Amino acid sequence: MKATQKYDHGSVEAKWQKVWAQKDLYKTPSSPKNKKYILDMFPYPSGATMHVGHLEGYIGTDVMSRYLRMKGYSVLHPMGWDAFGLPAENYAIKTGIHPDKSTHENIKIFKRQLASSGLSYDWSKEIDTSDPDFYRWTQWLFLLMYKKGLAYKKKAPVNWCPKDETVLANEQVIDGKCERCDTPVIQKELDQWFLKITAYADRLISGLKDIDWPEDVKLQQINWIGKSKGMIIMFKAEDGKVIEVFTTRPDTLNSATFLAVSDNDLYEKYKDTDKKVGKFTGKYAVNPLDGRKLPIWKTNYVAPGYGTGAVMGVPSYDERDMEMAKKYDLDIVSNKPDMKLWELVEKKGWGKKHTTYHLRDWLISRQRYWGPPVPMIYCKDCGWQPVPEKDLPVKLPVDVDFLPHGVSPIATSKTFQKGVICPKCGKSAKREVDTMDTYVDSSWYFIRFADPKNSKEFASSKCIKQWLPVDIYVGGGHVVQHLLFARFFWKVIYDAGLIDKSLPDEPFLKLRAPGWILGPDSRKMSKRWGNVVTPDQIIPKFGADTLRLYEMFMGPFDIVKPWSISGIEGMHRFVSRLWNVFNTGQGNKNTPDKEVNILLHQTIQKVTQDIEKFHYNTAIASLMELVNAIKGKKASLEVLSSLAKLIAPFAPHLAEEVWVEILGNKTSIHTTSWPAFDADLIKKKYLDIVIQVNGKVRSQLQLDALASKNKEEVEKLAKSDEKAAKWLIDKKIKKVIYITGKVINFVV
Repeated sequence: MKATQKYDHGSVEAKWQKVWAQKDLYKTPSSPKNKKYILDMFPYPSGATMHVGHLEGYIGTDVMSRYLRMKGYSVLHPMGWDAFGLPAENYAIKTGIHPDKSTHENIKIFKRQLASSGLSYDWSKEIDTSDPDFYRWTQWLFLLMYKKGLAYKKKAPVNWCPKDETVLANEQVIDGKCERCDTPVIQKELDQWFLKITAYADRLISGLKDIDWPEDVKLQQINWIGKSKGMIIMFKAEDGKVIEVFTTRPDTLNSATFLAVSDNDLYEKYKDTDKKVGKFTGKYAVNPLDGRKLPIWKTNYVAPGYGTGAVMGVPSYDERDMEMAKKYDLDIVSNKPDMKLWELVEKKGWGKKHTTYHLRDWLISRQRYWGPPVPMIYCKDCGWQPVPEKDLPVKLPVDVDFLPHGVSPIATSKTFQKGVICPKCGKSAKREVDTMDTYVDSSWYFIRFADPKNSKEFASSKCIKQWLPVDIYVGGGHVVQHLLFARFFWKVIYDAGLIDKSLPDEPFLKLRAPGWILGPDSRKMSKRWGNVVTPDQIIPKFGADTLRLYEMFMGPFDIVKPWSISGIEGMHRFVSRLWNVFNTGQGNKNTPDKEVNILLHQTIQKVTQDIEKFHYNTAIASLMELVNAIKGKKASLEVLSSLAKLIAPFAPHLAEEVWVEILGNKTSIHTTSWPAFDADLIKKKYLDIVIQVNGKVRSQLQLDALASKNKEEVEKLAKSDEKAAKWLIDKKIKKVIYITGKVINFVV
């Protein structure tokens, strides 16, 4: 056994990262047995660096992946880049630097930071959504939906900046104004491409019941879909027109006092407030039940597109309606709800039963450059035609002007439309200049990871069957929309017969979301606050293993927690103690002493159970307890070997160093078997008996339950205990008080 007194994290971590890369240690098995697919929500490389909050989820999945490999599973643990998106394009507008260049410079930094953190990714599976080899298949999947009637084009309102003459994403609108020039944003109708996600609304709800997701995330999904069962009731207006109103409470028709109809201008202006704002139209409708005249009001709280765009105002039974009624002095009627009205409305022909959804079809058109072009061609004679599959990918042109000109930047390209003909009639035609929402890329990337180099199909059915669905998916952020869209894509591909029917109808079996790591000032990490902590600030000084251990020890995986420099310093001291445990020298190879042996097997059981539950903080706490128990002792080979294996998922570099250089093993610790615990040994009831002298604690004994019942034997062992005996020297024992199995007190 070789021993080095001081742990040099810099040289050790660099050494093993190089060895692991050279040996392809984390290469995914080509023929998996007992597979596990562990996936991160891949990063969007929009900034110049990652911060320690980004790493939390990645370290969490890495711990799980390393553990599962040692448990004998074939693991797919890939990483890639959600490379398209708006920030890179905004950066291009400000600096003139092409998004492709800035994005890939950031990717190099991100990849270096991930590698320096000791993350066990199979980099041969790396994907980049801005690579034509990837977005070719994004376009192919769009065409699949188009051919199945799930992709279509129609006019829809968009955020429009009149000064910059450009479409704005919702996140670019701040307090109703353009974030670039502070000009008030207006709504403008443009032709837009949609995906018909509403066709899958019911399956997107029912599929949630059999997957292991946090209940709050499931509820968010259900609320986003917003399925409501009710009735459409017809109200005749004074001008003879009929206003169709959707309601989930036809039993309160007898208390309706006004009609509230959606108004796009009011909705857009006040949608981010809690204010109820209305504008009287000057018109009335008639309540079919009793003939009362009901004023018709435009409001901000009826969303355009929800139901019929109109609801009946029933102040007595709806808080929003009550607020509206009080604000504008509208009638308030409080009749008892009548469930027979469901039947009466249908019988009289005033309405019919109806189910509506809050979910709208997914608008994927973006009048921006940095995204995959929509693979459609417009012919004056034939209309919209899909690009032939043989002509994919439709590549982004490089000769574009990123400055706003009222149209997509691609429209400024001179090469993009060159030689384009209609696939149907062969006449001159034009390509679509819109690009697709970046959410489209992230809605199927997890499938591509199973077969990322395939040039003939988006992924082979064999690879999909081998690795999908994802067993554990970890990440936060835009979980509601992203997860909904990804589940939608999976179901469409599933229905198209491209996924083996032996696989489930859901892509992510288990979902876990790490809580945010706040800055040292307990605010969200941001350049604005100057509180960002990056791995490049921590790893050189403290080491990747210290960073990994600290992030997993800060608190429960899924809660928000603040960064603490004293915390990272404390974990660095633990790493030193851990190193010293292995450097105290190996004792004999016999079974370790009873106390340590029991604690070892308890720790194996605890760490095993905690890792599988993502309870990483308590797993590390139990490892600390074990290290303290054996610190300074001549620990046996069994104890040291098991400790090295237990620490390996959390501190892979240190574990590898002691496994090979100190314990003398020839193969990597990360390819060995996870230690097993002796259940019978743990079940034996060993009791801790406190030894007191004149009521003061001086030591303790650990005895099995049977031995603890023998007072004479306990007294004999207590007197011979090294720590307690020195307090009894030259003392006359007046009395011995023994509380069976708990405490023995010598009165001297």
